[in-house]
Amino acid sequence: MPIKVLYRGKEYEFPEKRLKAKELIRKLGLSPLSSLVIKNGEVISEEDYVEEGDEVRVVNAISGGA
Repeated sequence: MPIKVLYRGKEYEFPEKRLKAKELIRKLGLSPLSSLVIKNGEVISEEDYVEEGDEVRVVNAISGGA
């Protein structure tokens, strides 16, 4: 069973059974400085793992101010 990841309304699949969050971000071509990985409803660090069967979403972190 692949790891399934939702990013911007599209589902991506990765054949690995286990990936570090930072590897997942890299495979999506994103920057770890502007992306958050959410596993089973909780934000995880880039050193945490996602595994097959986890509910995984990647979102862009937006910052700004005046």
